[in-house]
Amino acid sequence: MSPRYASLVPAEELASPMAYRQLRRPRESADFRREVEELVRQACREQEAGDLLADAFVSMSANLAGEGALSFTGLVPAPRFVRARTAYDSVMRAEGSRGSLHSYLNAAQSSLLVGDPHFREAFAHPLLVALIAHILGGPVKIVDLRAKDTQPLDVVARDNTLHIDNNPFMDEFKVIVTWTSGTERGPSGQGLTYLPRTNRLFRQCQVGPRGEAWSDEDSCIFPTRTRVDEALAAQARFYDDRLPRVVHLKDLPFPCHTIFAASRLVHHRYRTSTGAPRSAIMASFHRTDDGADRLGVGDLTGTDLDRSLLSGVVGPGFLAALRSEATDIVDALRLSVSRPDLVVDPDRHLLEGDGLHGWYARLSEGVSLNRLREATLAGSRDGATPAVERLVLRVQYDLQGPLSMPLYADLSEEDRKRARIVIREMAPERIRHFVTRLRADRIRRGAPAPVRRPFDRSVEELHHGLRTLDQAMASAEPSGYVDPIWGPTDGHRVVRSLHRFVVDLARTAKRTEDEDSLVTASAFGALSAALATDLLVLGAPGRDIAARLFTLYLGLVASDVPERESDAP
Repeated sequence: MSPRYASLVPAEELASPMAYRQLRRPRESADFRREVEELVRQACREQEAGDLLADAFVSMSANLAGEGALSFTGLVPAPRFVRARTAYDSVMRAEGSRGSLHSYLNAAQSSLLVGDPHFREAFAHPLLVALIAHILGGPVKIVDLRAKDTQPLDVVARDNTLHIDNNPFMDEFKVIVTWTSGTERGPSGQGLTYLPRTNRLFRQCQVGPRGEAWSDEDSCIFPTRTRVDEALAAQARFYDDRLPRVVHLKDLPFPCHTIFAASRLVHHRYRTSTGAPRSAIMASFHRTDDGADRLGVGDLTGTDLDRSLLSGVVGPGFLAALRSEATDIVDALRLSVSRPDLVVDPDRHLLEGDGLHGWYARLSEGVSLNRLREATLAGSRDGATPAVERLVLRVQYDLQGPLSMPLYADLSEEDRKRARIVIREMAPERIRHFVTRLRADRIRRGAPAPVRRPFDRSVEELHHGLRTLDQAMASAEPSGYVDPIWGPTDGHRVVRSLHRFVVDLARTAKRTEDEDSLVTASAFGALSAALATDLLVLGAPGRDIAARLFTLYLGLVASDVPERESDAP
């Protein structure tokens, strides 16, 4: 794993503060916040106790800015949430990925979900949008929308170790809506857990020889006791008693809506074997002037605000679109005044005593994904599980492993995100499809038998294979075919995303320093090559590259899928 773990520091200690977009525009952001406050105040002016309602909005935003998260329970009336949840359950049953750790869905690709106003309200209630726009200091857009079901499971994996999301050079806020699966109750397990006030700090960056600021994904994780202690020490400076505070949101009476500073707040999903299955909707919000990434939902029938957030259609302007939703904002503020428990008191959800000690022990042990993978694969070695199914299981786990890709101050990694997620969350039947094809191709093309090579040699082969794939993709023509795995989207956008992913994966491979990261990168490399041979006219050379990358991966996992089985018909 990369040694480039980043410390959490105040703005004045950053190595390259002007690389951080959120620090470059204080006056513009302050002006926009005043406009949002005035919009809310005007909407409340004709209401009874209007000043109290407007002050409630300002207080909510101040709490969000100070603590890093703000949660509501029962924000959406139960009858409307039931409709959203029913639509969610139906689509997840039909289209969820059913992965080894969770079932995932890119909700933006489901017209049944994004076309449902009740589903949209669940993650983009106008009050939530107003609060996010206010704290970010500008118009906002949604760049990612996902649904995820998780079962009770004792595991610390890459996606649920203590971490901070996304790129440090811009601010990202997320809305996560959580509930006990199949019900209208809040989560009783697998809930969002966070260290309040850590959002007041920034991730330190690296500065290259030419002054370019950069970071990587390992810089934002806390997978060891030392790193957990660092996060707690960073938090302690904001409390007089310097004691740790860990908020764990569970056992809420109604679905929980949380806004949090995803790119600054240290957080994770605390997965244990206790509690009930959890369902969640997660929407990622950026300022509209932070990068070109957009959700790009087409043909959306909805409000101006819906279209602005989901389709990138500006329409009458963001503030005008928000103003048109003023009634819903005022109604929610009135509810917060009449029902004080609407806004969750985080102090009532602090881990304490044995709960805190248990959390600390679990997180300090580090990632436990390998143990879970080994236990699952051990159960498949009884002779009744075909080799290809064991290989599919192995790939599923390896795609959830460590992969520290670069993060850039110009946000240029945005292009690769779609490809990264599509491959990582690939459903088992799609993995089986590609693995079966890769196995057949490597045999047909006479690829060498899988052999476990010395670590440095494997790293060199992976880097060379990915660079060769990059060069082939750069000059290839589109095939005209886009696998359904990409969803309804433009083929050129898909090619651009996959190509950028391959470029950055090659850079990642070159500096891989541990076995787990090498295996994960090899799994991604083999599947990237398989997808590339579909999207582009790469011919025999492209299939040769895919066969070599797949052979490299097979050599690395030979202990779980022996050579004689991996090539079995």
